[in-house]
Amino acid sequence: MRILFDINHPAHVHNLRHVIDACNGRGWVARVTARPKDVTERLLMHYRIPYSVLTPIGRGRLGALRELVVREARFVRLARSFRPRVIVGTTVHAGRAGLLAGARSVVLNEDNVRAVPLFARLAYPLATAVVTPDCLAHERHGAHHLTYPSYQELLYLHPNRFAPDASVLGEIGVSPGGYAVVRLSALDAHHDVGVRGMTIELVRRVADRVRGQLRLLVTSERPLAPELEPFRLSIPPERMHDALAFAAFFLGDSQTMTAEAALLGTPAFRLNDFVGRLSYLEQLESYGLAFGFKPGEEARLLDTLDSLLREPAREPVFADRRQSVLREKSDPLPWLLDTIEQVAG
Repeated sequence: MRILFDINHPAHVHNLRHVIDACNGRGWVARVTARPKDVTERLLMHYRIPYSVLTPIGRGRLGALRELVVREARFVRLARSFRPRVIVGTTVHAGRAGLLAGARSVVLNEDNVRAVPLFARLAYPLATAVVTPDCLAHERHGAHHLTYPSYQELLYLHPNRFAPDASVLGEIGVSPGGYAVVRLSALDAHHDVGVRGMTIELVRRVADRVRGQLRLLVTSERPLAPELEPFRLSIPPERMHDALAFAAFFLGDSQTMTAEAALLGTPAFRLNDFVGRLSYLEQLESYGLAFGFKPGEEARLLDTLDSLLREPAREPVFADRRQSVLREKSDPLPWLLDTIEQVAG
């Protein structure tokens, strides 16, 4: 069976790399297209996944629109040539390309439609299957909406596949729990228009709060203020999950990294306008693994952070909370592989 995977974001490399490996292990023929955003290509090369880039990144609204149109035309052409049985990915192209190339399609997503309305309008209607965590079952996208009791991040962070490598601590020069990771996202995706996130001033205030207790390590898609450059975390992107696993806490405006930290048992603080709009992160907040704050609630965030740092038993408490998630949520990989096979028919 031939399967075409479409990867549009670095997080999708992690989401799909074990799926791709498992498909190859079953004797299926997998092909991958990738949008060259951020470190996507570096991750694909690190995991030795052959891929094709169809278009460069479009800049600005007109550039993004042109990229979308050109990329879809080339994606359809590739699909007709490759003749996949199924097209898989968090991609707006899968449904239409499948229709035009005689393939079925599986669209993966974890975000509520109200947070990514354009993606849902473009990707969902023609997809053979729309696959989401069951925390989005209430959206009811019809008979083709399939849900699973887990999270996308457990496709790669489930203990069946991931164990943090403590050698990262020596690479960074820190001890377990002796540092915190801060993430500043670019917030330049189509669904991020008008969205507010972390500010440099908040990072400064956090640095002041933890001075003498923890080392602050900052990873940023934006330029850093000169005084924050010494805090920059410089490790290969494939090592980030190891660094998150041993951190005292995570703070950022990245949805994915918030979920990753939480599912690794690291207290995860998030500040942006998406707080209260994403069911999977609200569910992780209900487990006590993540904490969401909107812009304007910085003082409350800092108070919560102070309380956490004063708690001497926080490590076993958060380890127990993580175990609660792992007991109640399944390993999504076997389910997804079976679903792809069923959709293929």
